[in-house]
Amino acid sequence: MLDEEHPSLPQNPSDDNVYTLGRIGEHNTVIVGLPAGLMGTSTAAWAASKMQATFSSIRFGLMVGIGGGVPSCKNDIRLGDVVVSQPSKGHGGVIQYDFGKTTPDKFERTGFLNSPPIVLLNAVANLRANYDLGGKILCHLTQLSRQPLFARENAGPDVLYRADYNHERPGTSDCSECKTDFIKRRQPRGNDFVIHYGTIASGNQVVRDATTRDRLSKDFGGVLCFEMEAAGLMNHFPCLVVRGICDYADSHKNKSWQPYAAVTAAAYAKEILLSIPAAEVETGSSAFEVMNQNLEFNKVLGKLPTAVDAPFNVRKREHETACLPGTRVALLDQIYDWVDAKTHPNIFWLSGLAGYGKSTVARTVAARCFGKGLSVSFFFTKGGGDVGHAGMFVTSIAVQLANNVPDLKPVICEAIAKHSNIANLSLREQWDRLVLAPLSRFGTDQSSPTFLLVVDALDECTGESDARTILQLFAELRGSNEARLRVFLTSRPEAHIRQVFHDIPETERYDFRLQDISESVVEDDIRFFLRQEFSGIARHLHCSTDWPSAQDIIRLARNASGLFIWAATACRFVRTGRQFATDRLATLLNQSPTEGNTPEKQLDYIYSTVLKQSVPAEDFSEAEKEELRSMLRSLIGSIVTLFSPLSIQSLSNLMETRGDKVSQTLHDLHAIFDIPKEPNSALRLHHPSFRDFLLDKKRSGNAKFCVDEKQAHQSLSAHCMRLMSKSLKQDLLGIGRPGAPAIEIENDRLERCLPAEVQYACLYWIQHAQKGGSQLRDDDQVHRFLKEHLLHWLEALGWMQKVSEGFHAIVSLESMISVSWT
Repeated sequence: MLDEEHPSLPQNPSDDNVYTLGRIGEHNTVIVGLPAGLMGTSTAAWAASKMQATFSSIRFGLMVGIGGGVPSCKNDIRLGDVVVSQPSKGHGGVIQYDFGKTTPDKFERTGFLNSPPIVLLNAVANLRANYDLGGKILCHLTQLSRQPLFARENAGPDVLYRADYNHERPGTSDCSECKTDFIKRRQPRGNDFVIHYGTIASGNQVVRDATTRDRLSKDFGGVLCFEMEAAGLMNHFPCLVVRGICDYADSHKNKSWQPYAAVTAAAYAKEILLSIPAAEVETGSSAFEVMNQNLEFNKVLGKLPTAVDAPFNVRKREHETACLPGTRVALLDQIYDWVDAKTHPNIFWLSGLAGYGKSTVARTVAARCFGKGLSVSFFFTKGGGDVGHAGMFVTSIAVQLANNVPDLKPVICEAIAKHSNIANLSLREQWDRLVLAPLSRFGTDQSSPTFLLVVDALDECTGESDARTILQLFAELRGSNEARLRVFLTSRPEAHIRQVFHDIPETERYDFRLQDISESVVEDDIRFFLRQEFSGIARHLHCSTDWPSAQDIIRLARNASGLFIWAATACRFVRTGRQFATDRLATLLNQSPTEGNTPEKQLDYIYSTVLKQSVPAEDFSEAEKEELRSMLRSLIGSIVTLFSPLSIQSLSNLMETRGDKVSQTLHDLHAIFDIPKEPNSALRLHHPSFRDFLLDKKRSGNAKFCVDEKQAHQSLSAHCMRLMSKSLKQDLLGIGRPGAPAIEIENDRLERCLPAEVQYACLYWIQHAQKGGSQLRDDDQVHRFLKEHLLHWLEALGWMQKVSEGFHAIVSLESMISVSWT
């Protein structure tokens, strides 16, 4: 590695690391290895802290070593390849997959690992643009691999087994008895190695199981490799992680590729250092100063309330797909031309009726720009809790900008520090101080990047006045050249949204209606989607490869009437039919759109079909079937009127129903609900159009499943008060210290004493009462609850750090008081 070796220097008395000192290019370099036999994030952090104690002027580090690759269709990772950490998908390039908290709804990864310093990110960007990079690294590699131990030819064959095939002889590294039938066939590759840039997963456990590897990769939006040290460094030492791939993190894992993989990583690391001018390093801050500053920035950002489910690529949206390659081609080209152009209007409004695929297009656009580090997003969801309203819209955008764009972080933190109550200011004040002002300071010349804000489903934002305010803020961008920001917005063509857009001159906005795309083009795209989906369904159900027929696909696409949600629901309906899949397909094929049938009626038909099929036609009397329908109405009525999604377990506790009964009732409704296998993950609608169908008597009444929205809210309000009356009490958490700060309370204690359903009840019982049209009277249920539990309720909100929501709710109770004069 070293161009020149230097003599050892005195070390801090507490530092027992063993160093090799020298020069690489123009840079004085310290090399330290971790103690033999010791692995894990804490070991790396400990070694780095000792190194900083001895070498206080160190500017940054490179974490160089080996890792287990995650091969996928998207990333053709081979043994000997190099993986480099790169900020992406809302994190700094490294995630700690085994650090977080288990909530009643899901496992949540907590904390945020810092991005590499700018000097290293710039060096990586320059190397990626250098077409001669491979030749230079190959030159370093030749020097480093002169010893036979590190030679490529001594590493052995590169064999990847199927994820569902385990090693034949556990405890041994010899694959001689593993069956060759299970080897994945891959195209030969000319290059000895390829460099990949993206997410590295770090943790304290060795991953040696392909199923676990792929599940974790999917959970975190696509991981390139697993390793065991980087997470301990990122928040304590400014560094870039470089890993040579030595195995596939599966049961066939062995050490034969470790030496060669280590030198490929070292060769890349050396080229990184050679590409950085010494003057750029000398003028930078020391590692100690950088980390202290980052800690302060993260503390400041942590003061802003954010909607964690707002970005397009959060875990809860993993089942939501982007446009398939080859579909929506003309539309996406038009959008990308608008994004990339320098002079086009700042706003692009994509409108369309329910089910036309607006959100899918939004996810595709967000992903394309996010890959360049230039986009942030907010996906509204009615009934989605914090993403169902605009209260955290601006703060969420600001935090995403700060985390995605390192140069913006200090500017945004400065604005937060100046205005400690900024989260309570108006949307306009927040927008001006947290978004526009920082962006205007980022750069105004033509070479400065333009950022894209993707806002999906603005029509699902609770409160038309807030939606109008957001649109007005976007409209004002057209007169500002200071903030290089563009907004891609999707929504249904609701009146309050159309009104604001029509006030913007046509020359200063783009708007596109999905229903204006040629019917033949849309039908072609839907046919392509159906072919792809049914190909997977046929494999899953072990059907013949020619099922369904080409003619059936054409008929299904015609029945979809231009609605992608119809096609997606149809595929889920057939897939979950198991042995009755062909019967379900026949049912859908028999639905032929008649003249005058609207797309909405086609959608109503498939929703009605799914609901009817969920109630068995045989073995039950009419009275029993009506009872089943009533139970189903009550359950799905509650789900579609919740203000924030709950898990099956939490919902059953709220409704005082057994969890297995809820699961059985929803068993055949996977076509319209995202029903997770884990009992503590939240239930969600696949598409909001089902809520529209269910709450509209004209559309769902004939199906005997219409939900009375007012009645559903009244029922939920009563359930909330019953649950709170049973659960709330003085000193709920058993602290024994009045006035103890909420931030001192461990999450485990809070979740144990205030489970998700109780927290939901505390937050939303008054909103349900309002939506249910309740009138407050002396000695009614609300009055009795407040007399006995008002202080207990406020205490619970205090522990949840939601007291302000409680005060707003109390004020709103005034409008519900029934006054009678005698």
